[in-house]
Amino acid sequence: MAAMRMKLGYESPTMAVPCPFIDHYMNTCPPVYALVYIYSLRRTSEGNALTMGETAAHFNILESDVYNAWRYWENAGIVLFEGTAPDVAVTFLPQEQWGKKKNEAKAVKSAISGERPGYDAKELELYKKNSGEVERLFKHAEKTLGLVKYTDLNMVFGLYDWLRIPIDVIEYLLSYCADKGIRNLNYIESCALDWYDNGITTVSEAEEYSQTFFGEYRDILQAMGQRIDYPTPMIKKHIDKWRKEWNIPISLIIEACERSEGIQLIKSRLKHMNTTIESWHKAGITTIEGVQVADEEHARVKETVKAPARVVKPRASRFANFTQRKNDYTKFEQLQRDYILKELQG
Repeated sequence: MAAMRMKLGYESPTMAVPCPFIDHYMNTCPPVYALVYIYSLRRTSEGNALTMGETAAHFNILESDVYNAWRYWENAGIVLFEGTAPDVAVTFLPQEQWGKKKNEAKAVKSAISGERPGYDAKELELYKKNSGEVERLFKHAEKTLGLVKYTDLNMVFGLYDWLRIPIDVIEYLLSYCADKGIRNLNYIESCALDWYDNGITTVSEAEEYSQTFFGEYRDILQAMGQRIDYPTPMIKKHIDKWRKEWNIPISLIIEACERSEGIQLIKSRLKHMNTTIESWHKAGITTIEGVQVADEEHARVKETVKAPARVVKPRASRFANFTQRKNDYTKFEQLQRDYILKELQG
């Protein structure tokens, strides 16, 4: 196949786009994200101020698309992205810092705290008024899950402002929960935290994650008789320990589920399952065949080593220690004859 030849037929001011961006980053991102990066880099290199609205207008896209692009590049570790729309700041990082994790690259930013901040009603209304994408997010929350209360929107906005999850990913999460009939706010937030911890920043990543790891949760939950697709925090804590720390195969976890069948209280059932799985883990058992061998060995040992039969000592009768009298009946007869003779002789 002939090589394609390319050349510039005119002279033009140039702008350097880092080669690693073209070779390793641009080929895996949504095309519009690459356009936002390159265009913004050009404008910034010329010393021009640039807003998300101007960038969106230049490409005829939504401001939320621009916002999500910067979230994407932030998570890729090639820019610092600070602030909340529409008041944001982007810093292009030098190439030697590229590829680092977000919290490593963002040395000037504090890490996400373990507790979601609270927002008062006036704050939420102001964000909604000043940001088209926040208004869009709230409308999506209302449409999909009927989330209109202050507490509802507080949680939803926290996913955006606190966890900094892209708008389209939050919308996918809300739609996902709506499809599953999930309307519990703590449950939805637990899902979002799990996605954040696993670096989910795009809808495609969320879809893939839902179909793979969520699939494992779903299989285990079904084996436990739980009619949900995503585990509660307590169940998730146990499953993550079995899967991530102990590397227990799904087949063994499901086997433990079956062996705990009949235990109604979920806390007690998890305790029983954990004891069973831990014993397999300590024994190095990783297959159902290994479990069967261990069961057979346990039964054999139990049959061989039996406790000695209990010797029951007969209870002593209350008369056992009674020493019977040894009477001299001959002497009684002699006394009786003597008495009769005496009476006859008068």
